[in-house]
Amino acid sequence: MKRVAVIFCAVFSVALAAEEVEIPKYLKLCSRKSQDVDGCLKNAIQDAIPKFAKGVPELGIPVLDPYYVATDEISYNNGLMQGKLLMKEVNAYGTSRAKILKVISTFSEDRQRLEVDVLFPKILVDGEYKAEGHLNDFKVGGKGFFNVSMEGIRTVWDITGRIENDRWVVEHFMVLPEVEKMKVYFDDLFNGDESLNNIARTFINEYWPLFYRELLPIASAQWDKMLTDFANSVFSKLSYSKLFA
Repeated sequence: MKRVAVIFCAVFSVALAAEEVEIPKYLKLCSRKSQDVDGCLKNAIQDAIPKFAKGVPELGIPVLDPYYVATDEISYNNGLMQGKLLMKEVNAYGTSRAKILKVISTFSEDRQRLEVDVLFPKILVDGEYKAEGHLNDFKVGGKGFFNVSMEGIRTVWDITGRIENDRWVVEHFMVLPEVEKMKVYFDDLFNGDESLNNIARTFINEYWPLFYRELLPIASAQWDKMLTDFANSVFSKLSYSKLFA
């Protein structure tokens, strides 16, 4: 059994090495031993954003601006309000205009954490939706087109993980965006009752911070999983010792 385990580990290590992709030459490398590693990382990430936004097939990075999501679903239940929102053919525009404000890195022998302070001046999201739910005894439901425009979006990319087999294995990629301005549009939330739809649009655009704060923890948990999977799909192809020499 010990021999089998050793052979398995050897094969696994070879497989990992075979998957390694050469680090793109345009990507600035930062030594974790440098006195100004945080400044280096800030500039490196800022420089990489417009290049990554076009997609990097060899790293498995799709086009990021616009960023496309085929389907996404959010369920919500706080007692008074229960509902489910299904979104399809969603595109997010404006991610390539991100401004990296600050980076704080924490390195240890077997772990790494990056806290990246980011500002998105403006993001527009559009797509199709289907919603169903209840507000007390009042039924809500419908489907159609939606768009959301947001300005002054600021968040911290809190990325943590372990170092294993010369790879950075990301365990969590947390974001809790703060939004300065938001405007929401949607078709037919009340199955053809346009008067109720207009009232709902007006109400949501007036009190969007309340709805946003309620839904943020739910959305953040989903973003964590999605962004963690995305980060690992990239970092699993790159040598940690070369990327952070």
